[in-house]
Amino acid sequence: MTDPRADYLTRFKPSGEEALAEKPVSVFLPKELDQHVRLKPNRAEWLREAIAEAARRELMQK
Repeated sequence: MTDPRADYLTRFKPSGEEALAEKPVSVFLPKELDQHVRLKPNRAEWLREAIAEAARRELMQK
């Protein structure tokens, strides 16, 4: 059996105060966009903020 990753205790823990959903959202991105996102140092947080911003804009239009 292989050794567990060093970050196994903290890997999927929330980084802020807000509770996270039990199941992750997973999507395929166009290759160019995927490369851009994967270069982000904290891509999970960046993606959460980008999705939240888009959702807020959409909700404000209704």
